[in-house]
Amino acid sequence: MLKYQKIAEQLFSFIKSNHLKQGDPLPSLTKLIQEYGASKTTVLKALDQLERAGFIYQVQGSGTFVRDIPDEHFINFNVSHGWTTDFTKTKLDNSDVTVEKTYPTRSVASHLQCAIDTPIFKVQRLKTQDGKIFCFETSNYNTNFVPFLNKEIAKASIFHHISDAYQINVGFSDKYFKVRQLTAFESDKLNLPQGSFGLAVQETFYTTSGEIFDFSENVYHYENATFYI
Repeated sequence: MLKYQKIAEQLFSFIKSNHLKQGDPLPSLTKLIQEYGASKTTVLKALDQLERAGFIYQVQGSGTFVRDIPDEHFINFNVSHGWTTDFTKTKLDNSDVTVEKTYPTRSVASHLQCAIDTPIFKVQRLKTQDGKIFCFETSNYNTNFVPFLNKEIAKASIFHHISDAYQINVGFSDKYFKVRQLTAFESDKLNLPQGSFGLAVQETFYTTSGEIFDFSENVYHYENATFYI
């Protein structure tokens, strides 16, 4: 985890532990720099992460203020790749994990912008929140960027692993949404009746240099998955 990310999490803990509410100010930028022993750039990046997550807002010339924090069970769709370390009290747990080194279908290869003979890691995981099924995830990692994955890594945070092991960090992602009928396999994984509908979200992840390393699809349980933006 990068230093600005650690500071962002510490600031979020500060907001929660001090029961700060909508409109309450955070310490000044100068005080935050002193408090965390970080550069101005690093602290500003931490504040930017919290702002993008919807927890604070910055007013030029006035300071930084707390926004109304959503119920802890809601997940911020804008930072969904951070689910395992999202700024919530309840995190999503991974279960029913499978990891397979294989080759992409033509569709997956197109999304990853790689040749069909490029090895990939196909990871499938069931995500639960407080024991309730949240979504079923299928991710495809290009081995040119992520040369090794296993079940133990996939049970935790894959993004933390590749950040630490390969210095790969998410620059941005593209999301595509579709409400569709679930396949029999998906219905079984989500413990929903056959013929149920769900929200399917395809997401392409890019490194900070703009290279695609992961293409994923998450299918959400229509009763249990709650989000905010």
